[in-house]
Amino acid sequence: MSAGGKWDPKDTGPVVRPYAVTGGRTEPADGEVLDIIALVVASGQASDAGDPMALTPEHRRILGLCRTPAAVADIASDTTLPLGVVRVLLADLILQGRVTVLRQPHAAGEPPPADLLREVLHGLRAL
Repeated sequence: MSAGGKWDPKDTGPVVRPYAVTGGRTEPADGEVLDIIALVVASGQASDAGDPMALTPEHRRILGLCRTPAAVADIASDTTLPLGVVRVLLADLILQGRVTVLRQPHAAGEPPPADLLREVLHGLRAL
């Protein structure tokens, strides 16, 4: 409700439920879940999976955000979509050859690379 006690359409929340955006899928088609700090970028290429107009608005929005390398968490934040939905949609784009993973985080049990630690430190200082 707005301050005047009247109904405001902005108070309704999302019109489409997240499961509708992914066609009911909760996991990526290839089964590989991207880490939240994985960097992805639009490849500028597409497989023969169809024309760009066949993409959903959410896929197109993600592609727009991936013109420069972006972390999965940042994409979720910028689209205001749940992280799980973004992971599923990114997996679709990866399978179509429209998005490339630049860097997945290091394997469990290994120390993180120094350049990753520098990026995190730089980000913290920027806050």
